This record gives sequence, structure tokens and C-alpha cells, in this order.
Amino acid sequence: MDLNLYLQRVGITELTPDSSTPSLSALRELHRHHVLSVPFESLSIHSGEKIILDTNWIYEKIVLRKRGGFCCENNGLFLWVLQELGYQPLVLSARVRDTTSGVYGPSFDHMILTVELEGRRWLCDVGFGEGIVDPFRLETGWEEEQDSGVFRLRVEGKQWYLERMDDDVWRSLYKFTLEERRFEDFREMCEYHQTSPCSLLVCKSLCSLLVPGGRLTYLGHRLISTEYTKGGGSVKTTQELTEDEIPGQLREKFGIVLNRKLVPKDEMLAPWSDEDSIISG
Repeated sequence: MDLNLYLQRVGITELTPDSSTPSLSALRELHRHHVLSVPFESLSIHSGEKIILDTNWIYEKIVLRKRGGFCCENNGLFLWVLQELGYQPLVLSARVRDTTSGVYGPSFDHMILTVELEGRRWLCDVGFGEGIVDPFRLETGWEEEQDSGVFRLRVEGKQWYLERMDDDVWRSLYKFTLEERRFEDFREMCEYHQTSPCSLLVCKSLCSLLVPGGRLTYLGHRLISTEYTKGGGSVKTTQELTEDEIPGQLREKFGIVLNRKLVPKDEMLAPWSDEDSIISG
């Protein structure tokens, strides 16, 4: 695997002297460039491609084939990048909150990273879709407006909650603890997210990418343009797509060309109960 090819993939032509060694400014640059270049997407699941929890496989998909991926793919690749550049990232497990039911997903539902720099810990997450754009200070009560909205961290006991302002109400995106995990610990949930009717990625063919001032999202038979407004608001416009139009939109808007036929999908998720623990921890 070639770090320079990754940097080209995310639009960094070369590392400046300040960014060639671990620093907060360099971490911000890497994090922002990644979310502006690599989509959060589930297209493999809907075009007959098996996703493998292997860094070499993920590198080939995202860097060489110029695709995107879900959390384990994006954050798994970012984990490798940070390690190559001399950072010491830690892997954490998060549980995503279902926006309809309010129920949190299973353990290892979502993979996130933390990095310690300048005497503080920073949350890194390049694989959530409408999540943070820049590393977020890991500090209870910390609130910050970023390109994609206003976020804060809240702590109850050992549980940390990343929340986003939505119509003047704080809504939890996911919760996590600070217990260190391993990349390999997400293998079973990687399979779950490709097969379970409770998985967003199974129920919806989607591809979402941060763009300057907003976000562009393909979902089922729709193309959704989101414009972010100050204070955490947003304005959305939707374009209906025919099945024949979808490949062209993926190529034009996201730079993605699939080598297999995509089957568009946009269905409701099956309910998941907090009692239905899949993986302990």
C-alpha cells in the first residue's frame, strides 16, 4: 500500500513540512480532506460485492478503485493512514441511534478513532455520513459548530454521546465508551451490516459525500442536495431518478463507476431491540 496514492486520492498533492509529523493542524487537514473526497456508501451491498474487513482490500477499493465505504472501511483506512504518519490512534466501539425508534444499535455497530495531541484527546470519524468534518475535542460538554452542523459531547457515567443540533433540539448520533478495541473486533458486525434487515446499509442503497457548503446524497431512486445553514440548519432539494439515470449520476457526482449492476433500494429498517445483543461489550 502506498501512502502517497492515498494522499492523492483525498486531494493532498504532498505533505507540507508541518503535516509530515503528527500535529493537530495536520490531523485536521487529513480528516477534512478525507470526508470531502471519500463517500460514505453502501453500493457494494447492492451490486453483489462482498465487503472484507481487511486493510489491503479496503485500500484497493477506496484508493485504487476510487470508491467509498461505510464506517469500518473509511475509519479502517484512516487508522492505517494515521499509523503510517506516526500517530497513535486508538479504536473505539460506538452504537448508532436509530432516528425513528430511538434505539441504539449493537456493540461494534460503528467504529471510531481517538488521537492524543497537544495534551488532549480528539475524536476522529471519517465514516459516519452526516457527522463531524474536523477532529472533535474529546471533552464533556464541548460544543462546536462545524461545516455540517453544531455538535457537542455529553457524558453519563461511562457513556459518551455525540449529539447534533436539529431544529433547536440536541439529538444523539451515537454513544460510545473509552474502552480500547481492535480493528479485527468489528469483523462480525461487518458481516451483520451486509446481511441484517436491521442494517441501514442493507435496507438502503446510498452514497453520500460532503461538498463545500453542504452534502450530496444518492438514496434509492433519489438524489438529495443539502445546503447547510448557520446554526445547524439545512435546506434540502430532491431529484427523482430513473434506474437508467443512476449510474450516470454516481459517475458524475461521486466519481464512482460500478463494475456490477446496482439494484436500487430504499426500505424501512426492521426494528432492533436493545435486548437482542449480538456481540457482548
